Amino acid sequence: MMLSRSFRWMWSALLFGVANGPLSTLITLNIIDMGGGPVMVAYAITLSNVILIPASIFWGFMADRIDRKKLVMAGFGFSTLFLLLASMSHSIPQLDLNYAGFTFFSTAYSTPMNLIIMENVDKKRWSSAFSTLSMLSSVGYLVGLLISTFLVLFIRITEIYLVLSLFAAAAFVLSSIFTPRSIIVERISMLHSIESFAVRLKMLPLIFLHFPRKTSFKMFSLNRLTKKPINYIPLLYIAISIFYVSSGLFNTLYPASLYSIGLDKSVVLGIVTVGMLFQIITFHFVGHYLEDRDEKEVSFRALLLRGSGYIGMGISLITPLIAEATGLILYPLSAGVAYSSFYAASNTLIFKIVGGRRQGTTLGVYSTLVGIALFAGSLVSGFLSKVIGFTGTFITAGIMLYVSAWVFKYLEEG
Repeated sequence: MMLSRSFRWMWSALLFGVANGPLSTLITLNIIDMGGGPVMVAYAITLSNVILIPASIFWGFMADRIDRKKLVMAGFGFSTLFLLLASMSHSIPQLDLNYAGFTFFSTAYSTPMNLIIMENVDKKRWSSAFSTLSMLSSVGYLVGLLISTFLVLFIRITEIYLVLSLFAAAAFVLSSIFTPRSIIVERISMLHSIESFAVRLKMLPLIFLHFPRKTSFKMFSLNRLTKKPINYIPLLYIAISIFYVSSGLFNTLYPASLYSIGLDKSVVLGIVTVGMLFQIITFHFVGHYLEDRDEKEVSFRALLLRGSGYIGMGISLITPLIAEATGLILYPLSAGVAYSSFYAASNTLIFKIVGGRRQGTTLGVYSTLVGIALFAGSLVSGFLSKVIGFTGTFITAGIMLYVSAWVFKYLEEG
């Protein structure tokens, strides 16, 4: 993979992706090794998801006021520190706090990097630059999963944190050498480039230009929700929110469910790795696929595929062998093909909305709903699994995606 000199600083995104990619799965396995169950895993993931909201607000507004290079370096540097602290964690609460700290600082580089591209790269090359940044980050995630899948066979998970911290530290060093300094440009400029907006949402689905007010949520009044076509925007938001709640239910506990029924850590990481590989491949081709297709129809079909995958993987937990075989087939389809297709299609619909008036308010409402959905899904997952088990939880998540698919089918653009 060759990068021009002007893009060389982006290698830090790949190196940090190696550190960041496998961490949520490793944290899950680590908590179970320390004697925790589904509820404790849910607590850790929920805390991380909650941190995303203030982190996104904080780092976004800091990007309007401070040299973006310093923000990128701060994010990589403090993330390295929290990985080192995680390797020394002796209790689940310590591990949770260190993971939350890592999450807070790991979001610091997302917005600044997008803005640095817009400041230092010719506009005609923005598309190439944003694609490069997205690709490097995704490849880093995949490499991190591959490394962890191999290392978990020989060393403890806490020692893997140390290995990952080396990559985060390398990202810090690389960013300090190559990342260009920047002038302060308002983040709203990102909305004028669909490539920038898409990459920003892919790296972190929370972006606040303005805090939404109480009146911003009047669109969800019952009177408006029942009338076409004015219910298009609120129903689109609701369908996407259901998607994130469902994803929170499933993603929080799927690695834990596989490990709990007896699959080896390397197998669990291997299934997640294959899913990430399919996700990267699908993201590469889905843009061309969407060019002459209706985004609502693509979203509908992707949700049906993902929902069916959830249900199938839930049922497959009856034995380790069936769960492993099913996971290697259905997880790549759900987390790879279906997720990438839905994400690209639904975000295209969101961009069409924010491309008009009241961009800051529109994004604020969207980000608030996504943040609440992520929080709710991960929080409820642990308690739901205690009541109806992993299988029941995953079937519930699949049915929720069917509901979301029905909403997309019902949508009528105004």
